[in-house]
Parts: sequence; C-alpha cells; structure tokens
Amino acid sequence: MTNNIVLLIEDEQKTAEMLKRALETEDIDVVWAEDGPAALKEMKKGRFDLIILDLKLPGMSGDEVLEKIRDIDRYVETVVYTNYEEPPVMKKLYKLGVYDYIRKGVDADLWEMVQNVKDKLKPFSEEEREKILEYLPEGMFQEYEMKGGR
Repeated sequence: MTNNIVLLIEDEQKTAEMLKRALETEDIDVVWAEDGPAALKEMKKGRFDLIILDLKLPGMSGDEVLEKIRDIDRYVETVVYTNYEEPPVMKKLYKLGVYDYIRKGVDADLWEMVQNVKDKLKPFSEEEREKILEYLPEGMFQEYEMKGGR
C-alpha cells in the first residue's frame, strides 16, 4: 500500500517544516509549495490526496490559488490552515468545496492537526474499506489502476 500524498501550501518556512515533519512521521508524504505559482506547478505534475492551504500567501491569495486548483482537480479535498477568517472569503471557499478549517498559531495543537489530516485521508478502517469494496462490481477500479492510479 502506498503512502498518501499531501500538498502543503504555506509561505511560513518554520510552520511548513514543522507540519511537514509531523505528517511524515505518520507515513504521509508531503510536497511543500511556498506560494500559489509553486502550488499550481505541483498540481500539474501529479495527483494529491489532500491539500492543506494557507490563505495568506505572497502574490496570490489562498482562495485565488484554490480557484485555479479546481481547474486542475475539482475534487481534491482541501483543508484551510489559517488564522484569517474574513466572511466573504470563507463563503467563497465554501463554494469551492472547503468544509474544514484549522486554526494555526501559538494556540494551535500540531498533533490535533496531524490527526485531522489522518482522519481525512483514511475515513474508513481497513475492515470497513474491505466490506465496502465487497459490494462493488468486480474490476471496477481495474482501468484506473492500469493508468497508474493508486
């Protein structure tokens, strides 16, 4: 079984390094992008299981980045990781499919964030997953797997 891969879009180096290291200790692969253009470049290279998105980024705001990401992958789950909560931006993010926000800062719990990410990536136990797959038609994912999907 391959590791999940997360795109972390965060301009603060210390925050990004700390979160990246913590997720990697849980066998979650992390690709870090420091700004919008770098994130979009990474999105075009490959598929991600989850995006962790800061809203305050240099040059291009997080909501603008997410709009462009939706043109590349409209279904990738996104968690906003920020201190910034302006109602019009929050409404826009909701319309772009963001339903989860995690506060960052001095009062933020790093391990709570890691657990939240793990819960998003593996919403079912292996046993639950196997039971669900039993009910799906045989070979349903064969074409996807042959094209290099995970």
